[in-house]
Amino acid sequence: MKLEPRSIKGSKLKNTNLVAGVLYGKGIEAVPVQANSVEFHKMYKSKGTSKTFEVTLEGKKHIVYIKETQSTYENHNIKKHFDIVKVAKDDTMTSKINLVFLNHGEVEKRGLIVQTVMSTIEVEYNVGSGISKLELDVTGLEANDTLLVSDIKAPKGVKILEDMENVVVSISTPKEEVEVDEDAEEVTEVESIKQGNE
Repeated sequence: MKLEPRSIKGSKLKNTNLVAGVLYGKGIEAVPVQANSVEFHKMYKSKGTSKTFEVTLEGKKHIVYIKETQSTYENHNIKKHFDIVKVAKDDTMTSKINLVFLNHGEVEKRGLIVQTVMSTIEVEYNVGSGISKLELDVTGLEANDTLLVSDIKAPKGVKILEDMENVVVSISTPKEEVEVDEDAEEVTEVESIKQGNE
């Protein structure tokens, strides 16, 4: 992705096809930059905030990742600002990535409820080995079953930093409605009154 030193500032940038950002990190001072909006959003959709990629600024190449973004007020999916951090090839990174639960529909069709306890998980990896998500299959789980962090299979080069005994997802049944016998309730109430009078 190509970056340029920021030449347009403030509200003037809103009416262009550019998005503002800042580049900083290892061996570089913070530099206000701008990028083509279409190109940036395509890269953000592909890499998220955990995968590294290459950018070019004034002829120099840098390995970076997107640390955070700011969305426009009108549309959360449209970004108006980004922070990009430069890293070295031998750096180790940590990031929180999304957990995706596969086949939860199969469980729900059987009248069960899939209760998500953790939606993200912290991982560690070398530059270039980042992932945007980890998948966990809940097929075949029954009521009161749970899956732990230890059940997650991380790819080679990715280390999970969470407690392995933490519950990630649990399966429960809908709360059964208790039918109240109105006649029995009335009898009990009358008996209570009689006892009180005695």
